[in-house]
Amino acid sequence: MAERMTIRHLEIFAAVCDAGGVSAAARELRVSQPSVSQAVRDLEERFGVRLFDRLARRMVPTEAGRRLLAHARGVLADLGELERSMGEGAVATLRLASSITCGTCHLPGMLARLAEAAPDVRALVRVEDSRAVERDVASGEADLGLIEGLVHEPELAAEPFARDELVVVGPPGRRGERLSAAGLAAERLVLRERGSGVRELLEAALTERGLAARAEWESVSTEAIKAAVSSGLGVSVLPAALVERELAEGRLAPLSVEGLELGRELLVVRHRRRSVSPAMAAFLGAAGVGGRA
Repeated sequence: MAERMTIRHLEIFAAVCDAGGVSAAARELRVSQPSVSQAVRDLEERFGVRLFDRLARRMVPTEAGRRLLAHARGVLADLGELERSMGEGAVATLRLASSITCGTCHLPGMLARLAEAAPDVRALVRVEDSRAVERDVASGEADLGLIEGLVHEPELAAEPFARDELVVVGPPGRRGERLSAAGLAAERLVLRERGSGVRELLEAALTERGLAARAEWESVSTEAIKAAVSSGLGVSVLPAALVERELAEGRLAPLSVEGLELGRELLVVRHRRRSVSPAMAAFLGAAGVGGRA
């Protein structure tokens, strides 16, 4: 009879998926290579399926392996939440990942409301681009995430909590200019890095019109982008909430683009297979999505 499946089997299996091989997983876990190989064999015998294909010296999960990994991530994340809550007494830890726009404009207010409604919840925050947020939530590295635009990870459930408008901005001397979509694509563009929600929305809007966004400048820093545009190095597309002051003070100028809609929903995301802990429910309430995503 196949070996009884344990949490350790799932930990080892996830490590092999992440590391791409038995030897690398064994080094990461600081265990022997035979014990890792045996754990994989135990799981394959228990389920009667092959969990990995060996391609170019890497172990790549099969379709069955990907299904098991999705479940394993949820189980291990729930176990981690249990260990944290039991080990920290009355304090519950909530791991949040947020995009730059959400982290700048919305997350501080949410955390203030969370602190008032649930003072026993301690939030740990990571701010990064939207695709990295999705990966963190899908892998169990984060309990909840805040992103803009589309959801790419099929394991994630999403619910909108706000709407965001983007604005095309140029240097002060270009105030009042009107552009076509083709004219915008032909500009020297100063854009956020690939993987950001802002960049993705602009590229999708231009692609619908057979156009492409080619950035001359790319940056993860909104402040760097605003400084470059203000200095006359190009034009950009940024969240309206992040350029209000610069527009009011005349350091940036709004440009209108005919027929180009750049609005988007801001989303809170969680793993579909994870149960909603009290700390997660408290944050969802603070985000205004009724305690569920």
